[in-house]
Amino acid sequence: MRRILLTGARAPVTLDLARHFHRSGYEVFLADSIRLPIARLSRAIKRYYVVSPPAMNPKKFASDLREIIRLNAIDLVVPTCEEIFFIAAHRHLLSEKIDLFFDSFEKLRRLHSKWEFASAIAGGTFSAVAPESDLLEDREALERWSQRQDLQDWVLKPVYSRFAARTILGATVKDLKGIQPRPEDPWIAQRFIRGIEYSTYSIIRSGEVHAHACYYSKYKAGPGSGIYFLPVEDASIRSFVQEFAKEFDYTGQVGFDLIREPNGKLYVLECNPRATSGLHLMHDLSICDAFMGVSGLQESKSMRPSMLASIMMLYSFPQACRKGRVGELIGDMLKGKDVLFDWKDPVPALLAPLSLVEVAARAVRTDQALTRASTYDIEWNGEPL
Repeated sequence: MRRILLTGARAPVTLDLARHFHRSGYEVFLADSIRLPIARLSRAIKRYYVVSPPAMNPKKFASDLREIIRLNAIDLVVPTCEEIFFIAAHRHLLSEKIDLFFDSFEKLRRLHSKWEFASAIAGGTFSAVAPESDLLEDREALERWSQRQDLQDWVLKPVYSRFAARTILGATVKDLKGIQPRPEDPWIAQRFIRGIEYSTYSIIRSGEVHAHACYYSKYKAGPGSGIYFLPVEDASIRSFVQEFAKEFDYTGQVGFDLIREPNGKLYVLECNPRATSGLHLMHDLSICDAFMGVSGLQESKSMRPSMLASIMMLYSFPQACRKGRVGELIGDMLKGKDVLFDWKDPVPALLAPLSLVEVAARAVRTDQALTRASTYDIEWNGEPL
């Protein structure tokens, strides 16, 4: 029996991964810096560890993981959220005898930076292209740039961000006054692309894609976080991911946000070098074989949507009531498979409200939005590590 350590236990994808590995005979250990992650009481879990917040104390976080690895003779470490950057930066503190399923810190940094990723795509020969982009590192650069552009055609966002946080489409003069780019907090301006948005999730080892999913998020919690995932078959998007894997000789989990224009042209907006919600569409795949690199390319044959039902009731139901679309919402939910609930492992779904209460308390305590409160202790925004 192999032993795996998953970090980022707060994320639904981590619970999903834990169940996959447990069904394949692994002993699964979890670690995170919050008390009540949704996966904590899952039947798939051998033990849960509360560790130091990586964003506040990176070296202590790495030391905590090293001790967990030593105590439990861990064979495989798989990060799932942005704690991956802190682990990669301090991988020298971990055991050299285990399988670390992530790439080098320098490669992850380039992919996490919206500017460097866009530059890499623009400078390559990929089947998807990056939108026209400009780097803004100070107020002077922002002002010079804004004088040359029709702001309605551009999207402004921090180079390091997630969940579309602080993203501004069609900025006004008032919006520009509130943006203060700095070398340590740069922004990027990207040409606004009109079309259909897609996202992906892939498991890659040594430049070869072993599992892949493409999806469309019909319902979202806020502007950027999907909660209802419709599977999509798109050969050109799959081809782009394979091109990326080979070009970067990548190892790890990765997701992309893309837009296809009505004329068919495919743009890739950004890269998430970690787990994404597309994992929830892989319930019929041999995930463990993909992580081990012993399978060919796997794609789900099921077209059934997946969803975060409890979050949909919190966010989407009030919106559907206001728009008179409750019937459509209920119909979609009846078609979807809930990510959290499993008859063989029901407790995580029951724990979800308590997890949300913990995040809400953090939001109140730190005066932050709910989405930011859910990640601020694991976020990496380009600071030296």
